[in-house]
Amino acid sequence: MGTAKNTYPALQYPASDLSAFAVCIDMFIISLKNGEIIHFTPDNVQRFYDWLIDHSVRDVQNEAIVRQENIATPSVGLFKRIMKIFIK
Repeated sequence: MGTAKNTYPALQYPASDLSAFAVCIDMFIISLKNGEIIHFTPDNVQRFYDWLIDHSVRDVQNEAIVRQENIATPSVGLFKRIMKIFIK
């Protein structure tokens, strides 16, 4: 879709308002820059994921995996790692 289109159909927020996201099956959990957390189920999961990445919205699941690989401490569980990233 490219970065020229700042909005995604049926999502009431522009990409510039989005901070980070995680996805579970077909539902996206999105952190807004104002601190609010929203849920969104897109018409096409892959297209929406690509749109988020094109607009530089952080994928906290991939970020958590990279952090875990780079930290030599015991795993605290995926959910706890994701929440730590969202709460920053």
